[in-house]
Amino acid sequence: MTSVREMQERIHSIESIGQLTRALQAVSASQVRSVRSLSENSRPYTDLAWQVVTDLYHEPEFYNQSIFFRPAEAGTTALVVFVSADRGLAGSFPTNIYRAVVELERKLGSQLEFITVGKKGRDMLQRRRKKIVADFSGLSTATSFHELKALSTILIEEFEKDHVGQVYLIYTEYESMSKFTPMIHRLLPFLEESSAEGGASYSTVRHRGSCIYEGDPDVIMHSLLTRFIRMELFHAITSSKVSEHTSRMLAMNKATENADEIIAQLSLEYNKIRQQLITNDLLDIIGGSTR
Repeated sequence: MTSVREMQERIHSIESIGQLTRALQAVSASQVRSVRSLSENSRPYTDLAWQVVTDLYHEPEFYNQSIFFRPAEAGTTALVVFVSADRGLAGSFPTNIYRAVVELERKLGSQLEFITVGKKGRDMLQRRRKKIVADFSGLSTATSFHELKALSTILIEEFEKDHVGQVYLIYTEYESMSKFTPMIHRLLPFLEESSAEGGASYSTVRHRGSCIYEGDPDVIMHSLLTRFIRMELFHAITSSKVSEHTSRMLAMNKATENADEIIAQLSLEYNKIRQQLITNDLLDIIGGSTR
């Protein structure tokens, strides 16, 4: 039979775990509020940038000249920006986002190269021996889209130099406290219907008709695409981050509840053992007095 001391140690150990999970839950809850505001505030700017690029997509002088609008060739290498979690204890969050990688591989049937944002995703790809060309895990705490200049420059240069034929973005779209969905979004070549293909929810587009642009179309497109991709990346990173914190908060809440249940069960068992020991002591006293 388990001793009283062993039961006390078990209860104390579970109480310590419960205190830790409760603290992690509180930290994640505070981070959800701060990061969610960044994610929500970035969405209107991304919508407007997408509207401008879509207008250029309908202008013949841009559509016919810009390599960013050319149709994607089947079988070409695809560069994937994989945005994942930085830390564990987030439930099934890292596994769910990796399923999008498997889905994209099955869909394209071509070689994939990865740029990782998030340590967990980087480690998962390394264990599966995927080709990682760069790691920007430090950008997972970005607070401005200006911090993503280097990453967006790499994406555009790799596409312009024909090193890759397509550029994709895999991230988690935060929708509510109980729903965050893995997304596959094609960044390059630009496609008006990419929102339907990738799942990014842009507002309804109203084409403003023919526009007059001054300057070299290539310079204009390069400048606009650079900013647009930075905004897309920033929204993806912040949305994934708030999804990670929310998933961790829910996981820690569940862990705290489980710890409370285990403590209740152990306390009941502890009381039974104490009661049995007291009963045995009383029986020994009574048995000794009758002799």
